[in-house]
Amino acid sequence: MTRSVTIQLALFCIICFSGICQVKQESPLPFRDKDLVYFDYHSKTIDEDYTIYIHFPPGYDTTKTAYPVLYLTDGDWNMTVAMNCFNMLRQDYPTTEALLVGIGYGSRSNKRNRDLNPADGGPKFLSFIKDEVIPFVNSRYRVTKEKGLYGYSYGGIFTTYVLFQEANLFDQIYIGAPGNNGSLLVPSARTYFSKNTTLKTKIFAGVGSFETENVKNIGLFKNYLDSNKKAGLQIFTAVAPNAGHGAALAQVMQSGIKYVYCLTHQSIATPPSGALKKYEGTYGTDDAKSKAIHVFIENGELYFREGGGNALHLIPFEKDGFFMVENEGLSFRFTTENGRQYFVVDFPAEKDIRLPKTK
Repeated sequence: MTRSVTIQLALFCIICFSGICQVKQESPLPFRDKDLVYFDYHSKTIDEDYTIYIHFPPGYDTTKTAYPVLYLTDGDWNMTVAMNCFNMLRQDYPTTEALLVGIGYGSRSNKRNRDLNPADGGPKFLSFIKDEVIPFVNSRYRVTKEKGLYGYSYGGIFTTYVLFQEANLFDQIYIGAPGNNGSLLVPSARTYFSKNTTLKTKIFAGVGSFETENVKNIGLFKNYLDSNKKAGLQIFTAVAPNAGHGAALAQVMQSGIKYVYCLTHQSIATPPSGALKKYEGTYGTDDAKSKAIHVFIENGELYFREGGGNALHLIPFEKDGFFMVENEGLSFRFTTENGRQYFVVDFPAEKDIRLPKTK
């Protein structure tokens, strides 16, 4: 196969509906025993045993890279969900890998109703994480100072508590479908900001659409934080469609992990059609076996298609730079060199594909 044909296939195999087979994209890796370890840990703070789960990111055993850490409450089940979220997301997005640390109970009696309740064992559980688990992980594994804490349901109540009780402990806080319907989100924020002016934390809050009271309170929480514009604070929310408390768990976690660890583009206003007109045309090579790429304007938006394939929407994110939501691992640029215009496809960690304008 000639290089030009290979270029065309590599470019347009990214979309399953484009009529061409899958792009050069690694299949999800199966989990290996050595990637996940777990052990009992006796907490001096609580004087009870817990099960700690550690999942190593790809490449941990072959590089000297240090990784950020994502701590998960309810580690007995959240751990495998998080592992699968990373495994799937990295297929479509450039992803920052993380060391996953789950805190659970193993075969012992589950005491989440106590440990994740700020009015009961929550303060001690927070001390256990802060004074024992984090120092243990820092001393034992190759990690950076960056760390996040994820919680869902009772765990979402707990992470809300941690966010405002220990504001500088975590760089990211994930609040998943808090079990009290999010009733304490805005009151907790108001109390905190009555005494503080900054909150340098990236916050994610998500819930299933069927939990209408929770959806409302998370929306009010975001509006309150956005309207007060506190220094250093970032918040993103997500509502999992057609999902209740249980069915939304994986969707909410995936949205949160994507927000923090995946590279996504921020769209900008689409230039007027007159400004887009300079991109229109046919791009490709002189090889007769290669299909031409047609760039065109439709309803004021820029599209491209390969041969007679489906039209794919190009969304602007910078001057002369575009992306498409179907695969944000790629970006597209239009450039002019020596009087000739090119359609350039940027592949992560690979050589760009440059297609000259032919007409």
